[in-house]
Amino acid sequence: MSTAPAIADNFTVFGIDISKYQGDEINFLNKQSDGLTFIICKATEGITYTDSSFKTNWPAIQAKGFVRGAYHFYHCDDDPAKQVANYLGVIGEVEKTGFPPIVDFEETSIDPGIDKTAIQPNLLQFLTLLEQKTGRKPLIYTDNNTANAYLTDPAFAAYKLWIADYNATLTLPNVWKSQPWTLWQKSANYTLNNQLNDFDVFNGDAAAFATFIQNS
Repeated sequence: MSTAPAIADNFTVFGIDISKYQGDEINFLNKQSDGLTFIICKATEGITYTDSSFKTNWPAIQAKGFVRGAYHFYHCDDDPAKQVANYLGVIGEVEKTGFPPIVDFEETSIDPGIDKTAIQPNLLQFLTLLEQKTGRKPLIYTDNNTANAYLTDPAFAAYKLWIADYNATLTLPNVWKSQPWTLWQKSANYTLNNQLNDFDVFNGDAAAFATFIQNS
């Protein structure tokens, strides 16, 4: 049984994000009974890694009728262009019926010994290359602590935000204070079929979500 109504509150468009850590959960999900609109799965990390469940999750999400997205876990000590190549080499074409490319940037993205002055320009290079190659502007996943420490360049405000914040009241990173958030990962304890998931809500109704997918 899902606990969507209690967690979703007033949000009507919500989904989950999955990776190898959810095992074969995708096989048990049902769009009609679970109430999810979208599912985002991990695709790649760094310059060589592919999530072991991606090849199963990616086609199954689409086959089951969910709007799908795929994210890349960014590593600061890896070449930005090679990370773009890894991500696109694994997911193929980024179709207009799903999410734009997603980059996951969090505390463990900051590899030990990295030149911290290069973090922001290199990440912006990654985002620019990804947009150039796909024709779609990437979405950034991050949390407040990481963003406020490392994503301080106003240029990041041009990218839509998927914010991880498990507090009852949402707080946005400084760069995005004047921007509307797009996705809010508001729980890491959402249960579907006895499997724990991250729970994500969209900032808008079904029509706004359709517009976001079409225009992003």
